[in-house]
Amino acid sequence: MHDNESADNFVPPEPPPIKISDPITAICLIGVIGAPLVWVIVGMLLTFEPARLGIVCVLIFIICFVTLVVRNKSGSTARDGWDDGTAL
Repeated sequence: MHDNESADNFVPPEPPPIKISDPITAICLIGVIGAPLVWVIVGMLLTFEPARLGIVCVLIFIICFVTLVVRNKSGSTARDGWDDGTAL
C-alpha cells in the first residue's frame, strides 16, 4: 500500500462549459432528446395517442439521429485508426 496523503485531498478541476457552435448539431440534439420526450409526455397526459404525432416523433428522432451519426463519422481523420481508446 502507498501512504499518499495527497490522494485524499484531490479536487478535480472544473469541467469546461459545453459549447455547441454548429446550429445543425444543436437542432439534431434537441430532436433526438425532445421527440421521445414529447411522445412520452403526450402519451401520459392523453387517454389516446394521435397517430400522426407518433409517426412525426419517430421520424424526427430517426432523422436527427442519423444526421448526428453521419456528421460525426465525417469528422474523423485517417490518423485515428480503428481504435479511439486511450494511449498508454
